[in-house]
Amino acid sequence: MPLPIITNSEIRKLEPYCFLIYSDNILESINILDLVAEENPFLQIIGVSYEPIDQAIYLFKEIEKERYVCIKVLGRYENWELPNTISSLIDFVDKPDFVIVDEEKNKEIFVGETTGTANVGNSQWQREGRKISAAQKRVPMIYQTYYSGTDRSMFSRDQIDNGEAQGQVRQPTALQIINHFIYSLRYQVPSFVIYYPNPQYDTLIGFDRSKTQGKKLLREYLSICLLNSIEENYKSNKKQAESLIFTHMLNFINEQVLHRNMTIKRIDKDFPVQPVNQILKNNSEIFVRYLVDYINQDAVMDDKFDLTNWNFNTFSDWSHRYTDVRLLRLLSKNKLPLLSYSANATKVGFTRNTLSLINLLNKIYPKDSGKFAQKLNNKLPTLIIPTLMFQKRGNKYIHKVDPGTGEIVAFAELFSKDIHGNKSMNVLIYVHVPGPDEFSTNTKLFRAIKQYADCLIINERIYEI
Repeated sequence: MPLPIITNSEIRKLEPYCFLIYSDNILESINILDLVAEENPFLQIIGVSYEPIDQAIYLFKEIEKERYVCIKVLGRYENWELPNTISSLIDFVDKPDFVIVDEEKNKEIFVGETTGTANVGNSQWQREGRKISAAQKRVPMIYQTYYSGTDRSMFSRDQIDNGEAQGQVRQPTALQIINHFIYSLRYQVPSFVIYYPNPQYDTLIGFDRSKTQGKKLLREYLSICLLNSIEENYKSNKKQAESLIFTHMLNFINEQVLHRNMTIKRIDKDFPVQPVNQILKNNSEIFVRYLVDYINQDAVMDDKFDLTNWNFNTFSDWSHRYTDVRLLRLLSKNKLPLLSYSANATKVGFTRNTLSLINLLNKIYPKDSGKFAQKLNNKLPTLIIPTLMFQKRGNKYIHKVDPGTGEIVAFAELFSKDIHGNKSMNVLIYVHVPGPDEFSTNTKLFRAIKQYADCLIINERIYEI
């Protein structure tokens, strides 16, 4: 339904409270504001001004009061001289789709990331750097994705364009939600993922998600954030909405799924380690109530909800697919104990015996002998993250930034910090493909490496960060 057209002059006469929305492109701003303009118990759309057309202003009226709220679309980040706070947010690792700013308080109040596809295959961690930048700045963030989609990463671009690549129907991993819960606890800020149904694929895998209310949750929570920024009269509405979104997330990871001819909960398949598994599976309602209070500063940190107080006895031996990767092959050959969160093949693993790891690294890389002890704290476990960084095409190397960027952020945040953000594991990042001697360090992948790596190995030698 077309929105009413109004003028800037009409808006000014109503003296609205003003917000700004910056984004990666104008369409992302328009899409989210069009969603807010739909049936909404908090805000009523009055109209949109297109003066000029690339800086639309959406005017709303607060349902509870005779107060007007406007949101001005500023479009691409690159087109504006950004406040330092926004610059640091979007430059941390990667740019979020949009950031909403309370113009009158000069404060970021909401970060959003929306997508028309499911987080599966190589895309499942692609946006993790954008999420963590918001969490570290303590700005509420929602990532909107879909319950299911197809993984077509094994097909060529021509096959995809020609419609030959149907792909396998897949669903996001429970780890995606677990990371959001950890971000919310560690940084004491709402960090959400909201799923939309995808009937075409959901029904193929036996799910009816037609009654889920992802769009409603996103629309209403964003509206509440806007109004609560003006004056904090919407705290109870905010907490109720946050409880609904966290429950929405828990419902997904506690769905029954088929695994090895058995029906088990998704979290048992994807992340069967403690204490996360028990807290989110058996104490989920109590956990949600506590978490909502905690992010609203109505409760203090309670150790019984510490998701990162790992019980290492519940981890499995690290099974991985890097059988031809020199470092991991030699670590296995020398029988260094390595653990991971699943008995299935996983992207990362860790050792609790960092001293033995250091001794082995000194032997494997004699030219760097002695340096590893300076970089790795032998009193902490060490997380090992193998990653791509280059891909050779003909005689040239190209930089490979995905999926490595998001994987580094996701797994380093998951395992290398305790719930308070203190260091709990070293991070060893190993680029397992050869590359050129000289390369750019301005990519988002290298920004992630700089944020998390204690030791970086490229081209079979230490690279000083």
